[in-house]
Amino acid sequence: MDWETLTALMKGKLAKPDVSLYRHSLGAMKKAELLLSKIPHPRELEECLLMHVFLHDIGKLDDRFQRRVRGMAKKAPPHAYLGIELASRFLRCGSPFRELALLSILTHHSDYHVNLYSRELENCEALIINGEKVSEPADLVWELREEFAGDVFGELGEGFSGFSPIEMRALYTLFNGLLRLSDWLESAGLPAESYHLPGGTAVHEYVVNYLTGRGFRPRDYQLALRGKGGGYFMLPTGDGKTETALLATPPDAVKVVYSLPTVTTTEAMRKRFEAMFGRENVSFGHGMLFLSLYSKGELEKRLLHRYAFRPYFVSTVDQMLLAFLNYHRFPLREFVLRGSHWIIDEIHAYSPFTLSLILDGIAYAGDHLGAEVTIMSATLPAPMREELRNRGLQEILPFDVVRKRYSSRRRLTAEVRDEPLMNAVEEISREKGRVLVVVNTVTRAQELYREIKERRRDVYLFHSRFTNEDKERKIKLVEKIESGILVATQVVEVSLDIDYDVLYTEAAPVDALIQRFGRINRRGKRSGRAIVFMPEGKRPYLPYDRRSFEASRRLIGELESVRSELDFLKANDSYYESIWGPYERELKKQNLERLSLKSIGRWDRSERLLATRDTFISIPTLPEPFLQNAIELAVSWEGLNSEERLEAAVYVMKKSVSIPIWTVEKHKVFNEDLHSRFGVVGVDLTYSDEEGIKDGKEKVLLF
Repeated sequence: MDWETLTALMKGKLAKPDVSLYRHSLGAMKKAELLLSKIPHPRELEECLLMHVFLHDIGKLDDRFQRRVRGMAKKAPPHAYLGIELASRFLRCGSPFRELALLSILTHHSDYHVNLYSRELENCEALIINGEKVSEPADLVWELREEFAGDVFGELGEGFSGFSPIEMRALYTLFNGLLRLSDWLESAGLPAESYHLPGGTAVHEYVVNYLTGRGFRPRDYQLALRGKGGGYFMLPTGDGKTETALLATPPDAVKVVYSLPTVTTTEAMRKRFEAMFGRENVSFGHGMLFLSLYSKGELEKRLLHRYAFRPYFVSTVDQMLLAFLNYHRFPLREFVLRGSHWIIDEIHAYSPFTLSLILDGIAYAGDHLGAEVTIMSATLPAPMREELRNRGLQEILPFDVVRKRYSSRRRLTAEVRDEPLMNAVEEISREKGRVLVVVNTVTRAQELYREIKERRRDVYLFHSRFTNEDKERKIKLVEKIESGILVATQVVEVSLDIDYDVLYTEAAPVDALIQRFGRINRRGKRSGRAIVFMPEGKRPYLPYDRRSFEASRRLIGELESVRSELDFLKANDSYYESIWGPYERELKKQNLERLSLKSIGRWDRSERLLATRDTFISIPTLPEPFLQNAIELAVSWEGLNSEERLEAAVYVMKKSVSIPIWTVEKHKVFNEDLHSRFGVVGVDLTYSDEEGIKDGKEKVLLF
C-alpha cells in the first residue's frame, strides 16, 4: 500500500461517528506539533514523533471497527494492535526510534504489561479492510515484545546501541506521552495552547498583580530571584515562600508544577492558585480527586485535572512519583514535567525511603525531561542541604540575605516538663484564647479530648482517622476557630493554616516539634507559649522510630534557651546530624532506578508503595457503622444503573477511613465482593463523627 492509497482510505473511514479518520489523525498531529514547539526534545526526532502520531489510529481502518463506530456491532479487536504492522511501513526513523514509535502506537491505550494483546496474538487477528486481509500484526508484535521484554518483563536491557536503559525509558515516554496527550486533546476538542504557559514571564506578572492587589509589594529578595529558579532556598513561615518560588520560574519554563505533602495543603494551595492565576488555568491532583470533584459537580473534568491539562498544576508529591514508578498511564504523567518548573514544598516532611524517591525523581526530571526544580522550606536541615548540593541543586537565595529575618523573630518561649500531658488537663482547661494541644497518637487525643470536654464546652478534636467526609467538615471547622481548645495529632504540623496563642504538646522529633511551634503566633505580633511534655506508656516513642525519638529527647531541653527562629534552625540541624545515617543509607540505594526507571512496563504495586508514612502503610477501610451497607451495595452492583453505581462508589469513598495496615490485620473483616468492587476492607472498629474511629473489642493504640 502506498501513501496516497492510505490517506484516501483514511478520508473515507471514520475515527468517530462524525469525524473521518484522516481529519482526526491530522488534527492530532497538529496538536503534537504545537506541544513539541514548547518542550525540550531532540530536533532530529521531530519528523518521527509527528508521523507516529499521524499513524496511531490506522487500525481503525478495519471493517469491524467501522461497523462498531456506525453502531452496527458492539465489539471490535483493538485498533492499536491491528494497525501496528501497516504503520511500520510508513515510519522512516532509524533504530531504536522506529521501534520506540511502534511500541508507543501499540500502547497508546494500554500500558505495556505482560499480558498485553495475548488474546489477539493467540487468535492471529489480522487487519481487514473492505473485506481483504491487508496486514498480519502478530510477528511484529512478538518482535517488539522480545525487543523490550528484558529479563524482567518491561525492563530495558543494555542492548540499545548508544542509549542507557534510563535514556530509552525517557525517549519512550516522550513518544507515548506526546501521542496520548495529542490524541486526547484532539478528541476532546481542547486547544494544545491551553496545556502550556505562554511563557515563564507570565507567571511573574500574575504573582506581582496578586500581591499588589492585596496591598503588598514584592520584597527585595523575591525580586532578586525573579526567573532564577532551579535550586533551593529557605524562608521563615509567613515570608512569602510560595510567591518567591513562583517568581523564580525561569522565563523559558512551559508549565508550573507545585507539589505538597498532603491532600489538605494541596486543596488550600489550589484555591490560592485559582485566585492568583485564574480558575481556568489551574488543574490539581491528589488521592481524593474523585471526591473533591464530585462535591463540586465537576466529575467530567477528572482527566483534565489528573493529567494536568492546564498550565498550572498543584498536586501531592505522590502524584508525580507515580509517574516515575510506572503507575497507570505513566507517560502522560511524566509528560507534565517536560520543560516545567517543578516546585517542591516541605521536602523534609518525608521518610528516608520517600525522600530517596523524590531526590532520584528530581535528578531524572532534570537530566531527561528538561525540568528546573526549586525546593523550598522554612526548616531545611543542614544534611539535606548538603545532599541537594551534591545532586547539583545550589542555594539560589543566599542564607545571609535572610539570616536576619530568622534571628529577629521570636514567636514563642518554650518550656519542657518531665511529666505526661494528661497531668495538665486542669491547666489547659483554664487557658484563654486559642489553645492547641498536640499528642502523638489518635488514642491519646481521644482520651485527652474527653477529659477536657468534661470541664468546658468549646473543645474540638481533629486527627487523621476520620472518614473522608467528616475530615473535610472538621478541617473547615478547625480553621474557623476563634477561641477554644483544639486537641489534635501530627495532622496539624503541615496540613492546616491555623494560628494559636499557646501550645501544649507531647515530645516528638525536633523537626516535628518545630512544625508544631509554627502553628503558634504565626505573624509574630504577640507573645506565644509552648509547653512540651513527655509521652507515657510502654513504647512512648510511637509512632516514631525509637532512634529519632531518643535523639530528640536529648536535644529538647535546649529548646528552653531558644531566643529566635535561628536557634530553632540550629537545633534542627543538630537533630538531623544525629539521625542522618538511615537517610544516607536509603539515599545510596537509588531506589527509583532500582524499582522502575529502567523499565517501561506498568508496575501495579506503585500506589500501595506510596501509601507509606514512615514505617506505617495506611489502607482504606470501612468501620462497623458503614460496613454492612457497603457490602450490600457491592453484592447488588450488577443490578445497579450507572447513577446508582456512582452513588455507591461515592458512599464508600466518603465513609472510608485510612488506618495503619498492622491495625487492619488485627481487626480485618474481609468480604470478597466489597474488596473486588471498591478496593477496601472492613474493620471491627467503631466510629463516631465526634471522635472518629475508636477502639474495638481489643484495646489497640491508634495512630
